[in-house]
Amino acid sequence: MTIKAYGDATFQKPALGEYDVLVNPESYAISYEVKTNDTTAQGKGGGASSFNLISSQTLDFKFLFDGTGIIRQGNGPGGIDVTPAILGGSVKKDVVEEINKFKKIVYLVDGDIHQPRFVQLQWGALHYNCTLDKMTLHFKLFRPDGYPLRVEADCTFKSVIDGKQLALFTDTHSPDITKVHTVKKGDTLPLLCYREYGDSKYYYQVAAYNNLTDLKQLEPGTRLIFPPIAK
Repeated sequence: MTIKAYGDATFQKPALGEYDVLVNPESYAISYEVKTNDTTAQGKGGGASSFNLISSQTLDFKFLFDGTGIIRQGNGPGGIDVTPAILGGSVKKDVVEEINKFKKIVYLVDGDIHQPRFVQLQWGALHYNCTLDKMTLHFKLFRPDGYPLRVEADCTFKSVIDGKQLALFTDTHSPDITKVHTVKKGDTLPLLCYREYGDSKYYYQVAAYNNLTDLKQLEPGTRLIFPPIAK
């Protein structure tokens, strides 16, 4: 697995730096969450819940940092070099140094964007655009002087989705939701009503709601409110 850093939320501006993990994770978990608003009358149990929003996906990985020299990066299963260290020699990694390299990519604030970098996790078919949400380091093995030799990092990454993709996932084009539209050149009130409600006949009510005096010509830049249709 390779973790690449980017300097923008569209992942079009690669930032300096990437990190190759020592051992590919044996598993990962993607979490989805739908948040609702619970409405319960005072003094009564139960109640109804209404949709609020779809939370960003989160992805959980466990990364291994090893400084014993027993595990080496290579092309074997899981990214482990299958050649015994005694035959091919061994290069011990400094665990603290490796963690600092990792933190520089996913955790430390980038001065150009004033926040931690956007990162893309690349592993086979997985290309996950995200930012680090949480990281917990578990120190597992030490030298006699207490210097760490093996560390496991539990990391949670929060997905980053651009506006166009988000619109596909959360399509709220519904006549029972209040919406605001900024008029563009060529817009007409009947056409906008057709787009919002599926019927242009509501243009007079929308004009009255927005206190419009000219129904034929809309001024570009005007913000129009399209209220929900009463049921």
